[in-house]
Order: sequence, then structure tokens, then C-alpha cells
Amino acid sequence: MFQNIPAADFSAFGAPVQKLIELNTATFTKAFEAQKAAIEQQIAQAQADFAAFSSIKDVEAFTSFVTYKSEEAKAKIEALQAEALAATESTKAYFAEVQAILTEGTEAAAPVAKAPAKKAE
Repeated sequence: MFQNIPAADFSAFGAPVQKLIELNTATFTKAFEAQKAAIEQQIAQAQADFAAFSSIKDVEAFTSFVTYKSEEAKAKIEALQAEALAATESTKAYFAEVQAILTEGTEAAAPVAKAPAKKAE
């Protein structure tokens, strides 16, 4: 039943699998740390905004606050666009690396050429 399966060097599978594990661990750790930093920044910003809003005593201060927050929002949109572009490039690089590792693994597991069988004399 298993005679039709070509011989393969299964010992070569370990290295690509380990590389994928290391790549995924590094990628997910980096993403998690970026999200954690973004959340911490948002919390700090919300606290600062609340303190600033609480200190408003007149129309001029309110107008100044709204103007500042509008300008800040525009800057954040531009920053988000730049981050999205960077994330796209990072994702492309990640998938290229995954593809390279999978290709390496496929080549390593290519069937071993069988030596011609000796003829019985």
C-alpha cells in the first residue's frame, strides 16, 4: 500500500517549521506590543482631554479646545494613513518570508531519487 509513496527526507521538516514558529512569534509579539502601546496612549489622551475639558470656564477656552482637537484629529488621520501603509508593507514582507520558508521546506522534502535496483544474476 505504501510502496507508491516516494521516499522523502522527513528530517528536513523540522527547520522550516521552527522558522515559521519563530517568525509568527516575533510577528504576533510585535503586533501585540504595538496595540498595547496604542491603547495606553489612547487612555492617557482621554485622561488629558477630560482634564482639559474640565478646566474650560468660558467660550474662548471652549473654542480653543475644539480648534485644537480638530487639528489634532487631522494629524491623527494622516498618521493613521501612514501606519496603514507601513502595515501593508509589513504584511507583504511577512507573507514573502512565509512563502520563502514554505518553499525551502518543500525543496528539502523533495522525493529522494531512488538508486536503480540491482539485477539478480
